[in-house]
Amino acid sequence: MKTTAIASALFLAGAAAAAVLVWDHDGGATFDDPGGAGHVGTEYRLVRALNVNGVTDVDKRQVLPLDLAGYDAVFVLCGFWPHDGRLSITEQNALAAYLAGGGNLYVEGTDVAARYGDTPLFVALGTGFIDDGRPMEDGNVNVAEGIGPWKGYRWDYFAYSRDRPDAYVDELAAAEGEVVVRSRRAGNQSNARVVRYAYEGDVPYRAVVSSLIFGALADGDWSRAELMALYLDFFGLGSDRAGARVRPASLGRVRALFR
Repeated sequence: MKTTAIASALFLAGAAAAAVLVWDHDGGATFDDPGGAGHVGTEYRLVRALNVNGVTDVDKRQVLPLDLAGYDAVFVLCGFWPHDGRLSITEQNALAAYLAGGGNLYVEGTDVAARYGDTPLFVALGTGFIDDGRPMEDGNVNVAEGIGPWKGYRWDYFAYSRDRPDAYVDELAAAEGEVVVRSRRAGNQSNARVVRYAYEGDVPYRAVVSSLIFGALADGDWSRAELMALYLDFFGLGSDRAGARVRPASLGRVRALFR
């Protein structure tokens, strides 16, 4: 398997841990795990990828705390059609407030942009909505390939034309953000699937929106753990040059280190 500077930093024991919330909001839906673990929820592989990257302080909840200020990163898993979790106005406001306070927010869901692409929350996420995707039978995603700063990375989408995570996978617009993962479907058309956004205003924050289900990616030339390392590095929660995990004294200070 290929190695990278990011992925090679499988972090030293004893390094400070980041406090991460995983909001399991996928409606209880399951799908066939690419790793052979049977039917699992969307949080199953994502939490394990966090653990592999040294993030063991993971608070997994099914109800979103309205005060998120204590978390170094928040992962929102809205699942896949037709079981996707909906975001109330109160929940949208809590996530927007977390960003405004300098947070690191990851939002995942095959239909989340279709449902919320015109909301103030999505404006804050630097992401827009283009298209609702196609039915599972047509096939939306066969591979996920990195572009721009993540060019060269590639993951197979295990669910391709065979399971619910491939039904109506939204096509995203970069808006203020930057497309870092796209996919190809029948006809070789490229579609944005992961957008990242680094807001550098008075209170900087970082956001990632993915219409791909992280757990439906299959390990191959590149692994899910390596993709998670890219997310954590973007959030300023990667490794320092000695390979130890860094927990910031303040979010603004750590972002300055990783620019």
